[in-house]
Amino acid sequence: MFKGLIGLLETVENLTIREALRLVSSKLSRAGFDSPRSNAEVLLAFALNCSRFEIYADSERALDSNEAGSLAFYLEKRLGNVPLQYITGRQNFRYLNLKVEPGVFIPRPETELLAGCVIDFIRAKKSPLVVDLGTGSGAIALSIAYEVPQASVIAVDVCSKALAVASDNARESGLENRVSLLRSDLFENLDDWLKGNVDAIVANPPYILPTEIRTLPREVRCFEPIKALDGGEGGLSIITRIISGAGKFIGVGGLLAIEVGHQQARDVADIIKASCKFSNINIMEDYASIERIVTGTFQA
Repeated sequence: MFKGLIGLLETVENLTIREALRLVSSKLSRAGFDSPRSNAEVLLAFALNCSRFEIYADSERALDSNEAGSLAFYLEKRLGNVPLQYITGRQNFRYLNLKVEPGVFIPRPETELLAGCVIDFIRAKKSPLVVDLGTGSGAIALSIAYEVPQASVIAVDVCSKALAVASDNARESGLENRVSLLRSDLFENLDDWLKGNVDAIVANPPYILPTEIRTLPREVRCFEPIKALDGGEGGLSIITRIISGAGKFIGVGGLLAIEVGHQQARDVADIIKASCKFSNINIMEDYASIERIVTGTFQA
């Protein structure tokens, strides 16, 4: 039996949904979690196999013993800093609800802006071809394919587990025929016929400095894959490789779009400029006004 509130959830008779929500939210708040009410809603809805709206619509219903036990189990995990997405196994991204698993990077809201940059760029093209480097759960690749029906996307990752999750997401989204999955270390296994024929290359690569990983929140540094975080020297090792190799595959007038870390955008823009292969180099801010996305147009 868990101690304190967790045990209470399993033993109190006639604990209503409203009371459970209050208790879980209070416990998360005292433990120092951001947005404790929102966290509690997600955990409770997951335990009850319902939507967050339904927990309010039926708030006076008492939890049965199985529901209380499930909620206690999920609360224990969250108090141990397990990310909500690894508890529920899902993450919303733009118009999609994606499967996520431990060992696969959780897509972030700011990355929705990166996907949007590419979507806006290719939307008017007849049959655009996009390469998504480091696809992870497939969030960017699948969003592009979903929102631009005439697009074809090659989703690349070096991690076989990530590709398995991306494959499940492609199948769930009905996009398995338009998103091709490829195990590759960046450009290594891309076919030669792609050279000069890609309309856009997009990447949300690892960009955290190795020395900064230990300063990340515990739920990130202890649970998400370090390989998806560690950007190598200066946080720019993989980004530099992407910029160096992109010109072999992007057609003239094609787009390179990269998500970058805090205070990296100017350096990345300079690296792109120094390659002498790109023009129209732009920087876009994220929702927190951090310079987050760098884009450039290939000019040969």
